Amino acid sequence: MGFGKVHLPGHIKESIDGEVTAGRVASETEFLVEAARRYAEDLEGEDEIVTEALAGIADSEAGRHVTIATPADAETHHKQTMTRLLCADDALFWMGHRPSLPDSCR
Repeated sequence: MGFGKVHLPGHIKESIDGEVTAGRVASETEFLVEAARRYAEDLEGEDEIVTEALAGIADSEAGRHVTIATPADAETHHKQTMTRLLCADDALFWMGHRPSLPDSCR
């Protein structure tokens, strides 16, 4: 894949040139490729956030939610959530280690 000619506003070109001069990127092309990659990742992240938000709204509307009215409610919910997290194999993978698991995981 290649770029055709890209016409950038002067202030953006100056910013890119400054990054190249400072040695943060090797070239204008490298800067633009990295910028495009990051932008694509941001768009994917936004899609994931919207999907999760819509799922949360649907759950709430269906009555699938937890009411936390007191500090004790918050602590109970936190403990339950952390137990579910620690019992999930993928969570242990991302944490990079296998902590001692709660008895409820066994």
